[in-house]
Amino acid sequence: MHKEISRPIPWILDIKKELPDFVNKPVYSPLHYGETIEICFVRGIEGETYINGRKFEYKEKNVFFIPPKYIHTSVYTKGGSDKDDMICAFHINLGELSSVLNLKNLMLKDNHLLFDFAFRYNDFEGIWSIVQRITDENRTYISRIIDLLNLFEKILDTKDNHIPIAKYSKRATQLVEFVENNYKERLTIHDVANHFGFSKQYFCKWFKHETGCTFNEFLNSVRIHYACSYLDSGCSVEESAEKCGFSDPSYFTKVFKRFVGKTPKSYSKKSLLW
Repeated sequence: MHKEISRPIPWILDIKKELPDFVNKPVYSPLHYGETIEICFVRGIEGETYINGRKFEYKEKNVFFIPPKYIHTSVYTKGGSDKDDMICAFHINLGELSSVLNLKNLMLKDNHLLFDFAFRYNDFEGIWSIVQRITDENRTYISRIIDLLNLFEKILDTKDNHIPIAKYSKRATQLVEFVENNYKERLTIHDVANHFGFSKQYFCKWFKHETGCTFNEFLNSVRIHYACSYLDSGCSVEESAEKCGFSDPSYFTKVFKRFVGKTPKSYSKKSLLW
């Protein structure tokens, strides 16, 4: 009798699970998009998620289905004190999955491709249990494929929560890419607005409406995200600040502490322990 050996699944890009520190002031995740399907779980956290400009305020338990190339960000305002509080993102790489399943042919609902929708799914426990089975490396490959199909069957059965969300304009996507490519430079709101053909006043209003945060908050969230990576790689606090576009180390420390909850020096010591 042949028993299949469990093996890595290349179409699972990653599953990132966090038990956040207690949140007592707004914490912003960088505005971003990807080529993957993202299923995001938020439990016990207050705040909101923006998907292509549409705001979803958190309930006690939340599951978000985010299609490829949908720009999204989150604002966390309170939570993290309970051991069951959680923020988790599960990514499925469609390019890798295509060798196993033609997902686009499978995921039609009422003649609409499911990738045309982003929505919040109500069955947190049901979806979470399926994702845990999919990511269980002790189970066989075929069993995990079957669970993936069960996952999308559950999503397709959702009738009331599919909310069509227009994809962002090409200009908005270019804005995200522009900041990702230029976060090391001195970027003022005036310069960025002018670069994309906006007045400063209109740009600030538009950006706040679409993302729930100001442009400077977004820019700093991107810079601090990369600063953590530099600190993890062994760079000093001063080097990390300079690499991320902060000319004033004391201001860098202030911004870093607001986003991460500790100083860069304390964070760096923690990284060295690993």
